[in-house]
Amino acid sequence: MVTKKTSEKVVAAEKPIEEVKEAVTKEATKKVVKTVKEVVAKEEVKVEVKETSKKPNDDSNLMVPLDNYLKAGLHIGTKFRTKFMNKFIYKVRTDGLTVLNVQAIDERIKVVSEFISRYAPEDIVVVGKRENGWRAIKLFAKVTGIKAYAGRYNPGILTNPNLEDFHEAKLIIVADPWPDKDALRDAAKVGATTIALCDSNNDSTYVDLVLPCNNKGRKSLGLVFWILAREYMKARSPELPETTYTLDDFMGENEVRPQYKKKSFTPRPSRPRRN
Repeated sequence: MVTKKTSEKVVAAEKPIEEVKEAVTKEATKKVVKTVKEVVAKEEVKVEVKETSKKPNDDSNLMVPLDNYLKAGLHIGTKFRTKFMNKFIYKVRTDGLTVLNVQAIDERIKVVSEFISRYAPEDIVVVGKRENGWRAIKLFAKVTGIKAYAGRYNPGILTNPNLEDFHEAKLIIVADPWPDKDALRDAAKVGATTIALCDSNNDSTYVDLVLPCNNKGRKSLGLVFWILAREYMKARSPELPETTYTLDDFMGENEVRPQYKKKSFTPRPSRPRRN
């Protein structure tokens, strides 16, 4: 015979069991939901990576084919970056080198090409102290008729009329703001507009218009000045045929470099010892 007290004890014992079951069910549900969320999050990340890493198939809107930019290393920066160039940096590689945004480079080349075409050749000066850019700058000057200083730039060329090589200019283009800082300072004194090829580590304080690119590589500089020369001549002299100088000429690929013979080593005769 089940008494009233016994039935109450059974009911009281069943309640905790039901509560435990309910708690276990809720905990399991939470774990399942958490697992699903984690999986979804991971899948979303994978999708985003795939979408952003896709290489554009259509490069018809670029100034040159995308492969030309990549082969020339136009987008490879340095291990240092400044606040002036942050907006042009796409990412930083695992080895620490910065990668510039190719799309931003191409758009800025278009802007610079259109801008310099407003000036006559005698109103423009191009300066490049770094040796890797000498060939490209000289060919750029030869094709366009623009005055160029490939190598040393003597301070005062733009500001001192007493100098033999004094030259008045309205637009100054420099290959690198750091080694070509004397030209930028002279341009600031006379109020000339300045354009500079800037890498990730450059300071663009005295620069009016920045052209982001690898400004240290021979191929990169050759590609930039070849495009600028081509676009300048199209805009200023559309009736003239295109220049016969190719991209390889600007890059120095066709340049015949002198071969130096190794000197044979002849040992010096030993002197007799004095007693």
